[in-house]
Amino acid sequence: MGIDVGGTKIKTVVLNEHGDILEQNELLTEDGSGEAELWKKKIINQIDEKYRQYSSTLKCAISAPGLVDKNNRMTLHMPERLQGIENFDWSTKLNRNIRVLNDGHSACLAEYESFYRSEGIKHFLMLTLGTGVGGGIIINGNLYQGDLQRAGHVGHLTVDLNGAPTMTNMPGSLEYAVGNFSVSERTKGTYNSVRELVDAYENGKPEAKIWWLESVRKLAAGLASLTNILSPELIVLGGGITAGAGNALLEPLQKYMAEYEWRPGGNQIKIEKKGTSTLQIIIHMTHMNLAIL
Repeated sequence: MGIDVGGTKIKTVVLNEHGDILEQNELLTEDGSGEAELWKKKIINQIDEKYRQYSSTLKCAISAPGLVDKNNRMTLHMPERLQGIENFDWSTKLNRNIRVLNDGHSACLAEYESFYRSEGIKHFLMLTLGTGVGGGIIINGNLYQGDLQRAGHVGHLTVDLNGAPTMTNMPGSLEYAVGNFSVSERTKGTYNSVRELVDAYENGKPEAKIWWLESVRKLAAGLASLTNILSPELIVLGGGITAGAGNALLEPLQKYMAEYEWRPGGNQIKIEKKGTSTLQIIIHMTHMNLAIL
């Protein structure tokens, strides 16, 4: 059983030993609702139900935001969202062996295993552009989690020294510049989502063009910086913003990358949209969590 805990939805999938999908489900997270830790109760109920329905030998892995412990059993640090997730030991609570992995790491690993390991790529970077900005890093064919499992939190890269501080105290983060959560503030209340902003940009609204291209320009600066630091063979962009914006994102991004990227010997970083669906991410996350963590 794989569980992906998102800002708005909890997605689950149950697989057999061959990786075939037995069932999939989706629930609203309802984080911050009137009922304390309702999102957690929903997950616990789902896990209990599936253990009863299938078998006591069912294995379970959870993908969630935040920094997890070195044994991949719980989330240690998750400021501001999903109250009650910090230091909550799922295995102890449910008397099961439940593995936990950062959601950006899960998405990165799923994408890499789905498409790029077989191509011989060894150094790989993925960014998920959605409510916030997450990501993951593959070095020499292995997921790099780093000390405190903090590696891959690319959304907290500073792209504006004078910008608003993030939950990690970084000023003007890439997450703030691109993420869906900050659109209203960035556009002075004119738009409430990236989808609205991109639609207005594509319809030629002058202010929308300024605001959207500023976001893309900062994304390009962040990607060029990460390329200098990590030197990946490939960068893959995923998440709802990437899927929804399409060429409105990729075309100006390539233009700004041409301005910012260091291209020694004419070599430039390849940037692609992700190929895996959320379901594929959960499937691969489940297999990889249980197999290698």
